[in-house]
Amino acid sequence: MKKIFFVFISFILVGLNACSSDDTKEKYPEIPHDPAKALQLTEFLPETGGMASQVIIKGSNFGTDPTKLKVYFNQKPAKVVKTIGNLAYVITPRLPGDTCVISVVIGKDSLHYEKPFYYQTLVRVSTISGVPSEKQTVDGTLVEARFDNPFYLVVDKEKNILVGEWKARARLINEERNSVVTLMNVSTSGEMMSGCTDYKNEVIYFPMNGMPYYYEFDPEQQWTPRRINPTIFPGDEIDLSGKYSFISSEIDSMLYTITTKGELVKINPKTRVASLVKKGILKDRIQTTLQVYLAFHPVDKHMLYFVNPSSMAPQDGPIVGTDRIYRINMRTLEIEDFAGSGVKGHLDGPKELAEFNNPCQICFDQDGNLYVGDTDNYCVRRISTDGIVSTIAGIPGKRGYLDGDPDEALFDRFWGMKIDPDGTLYIADYYNRAIRKLTIQ
Repeated sequence: MKKIFFVFISFILVGLNACSSDDTKEKYPEIPHDPAKALQLTEFLPETGGMASQVIIKGSNFGTDPTKLKVYFNQKPAKVVKTIGNLAYVITPRLPGDTCVISVVIGKDSLHYEKPFYYQTLVRVSTISGVPSEKQTVDGTLVEARFDNPFYLVVDKEKNILVGEWKARARLINEERNSVVTLMNVSTSGEMMSGCTDYKNEVIYFPMNGMPYYYEFDPEQQWTPRRINPTIFPGDEIDLSGKYSFISSEIDSMLYTITTKGELVKINPKTRVASLVKKGILKDRIQTTLQVYLAFHPVDKHMLYFVNPSSMAPQDGPIVGTDRIYRINMRTLEIEDFAGSGVKGHLDGPKELAEFNNPCQICFDQDGNLYVGDTDNYCVRRISTDGIVSTIAGIPGKRGYLDGDPDEALFDRFWGMKIDPDGTLYIADYYNRAIRKLTIQ
């Protein structure tokens, strides 16, 4: 059946791309768009596909100018390669959503197919650098390099990967240059936690838990680490020694953190002044130390999402997690539940009913899909824009080390996870002592 379909599609593509013979012109006449006539849609082939799939759409009054015909899979534009009036050949965009409505626009006419197109996401897990069996710190090529329990990481717009290892060791990975270099190795009682880039996705900041300062890494300064000790705004009572995560806001360019005492704080990276935004985060649910990880929504930029796992216990008291994801409206400072039933476990489905087991790092892709590092389920979860939770890589409850397809890949209790603008997820796989990545198409 697949062979027959392939032949059929190939036959149509020949008609679209080679209209020189009289026989081809008769079967596939080039009919210019007529503004006086209505646009019509009949069907499309195939009904499923992944990124860069070839799709034939059928109808009438498409015209012969591919620059005038617009085709969308949900809200994402597809590349229109050829159109000859009643047929058009398009290429599916990347990650438009699992269930897509195909819309066609030409001139003032706009229609959509009633039948959906089902997008098949392709996920592949691979190791960038590191060897699970060797716990040491070695620089060199990606193959030569070794890691001592990589904790967290940050990825900038040039795909530089800055890894924070145990305590205060910073390693810089560049896949294109095939290199791993240690930038900082400081003896301290504090720990490098989950960092972020600035709003331009250039300068990298790493918070230190157990210390009131943080580190700044600027590529224009040759990545030389700079220790920054913020000044507390007069009158604000803030304890910046406890902080697990930084995130930068595109709205005001500030760095934000939620301290272990439940203080929402913003830091001006230029003046280095820290000021209190809100106290008592989750005080009605958790009376002990918080361990909060943060992410701003890429579209609704005023919405700050956070999670409080219970994956580690610091010296200053136990952490009680809720296995839920929350969000704060930064305009009103109101907090609401976003995902998770509060039951510890593994369950996909509607976000309100989903179960997590110590969800740790969270990050958004550019379309607003939220990725969750589900630490003690040893897998990566995704919350789609329509609120459905799914497991995209890893086997729930099974720890180990294995690259490959998402339903076979294995992780071993990772905390650090970030996403680049292309939608590739990078993971600091702690107990596997390796830097992994998920290529999602």
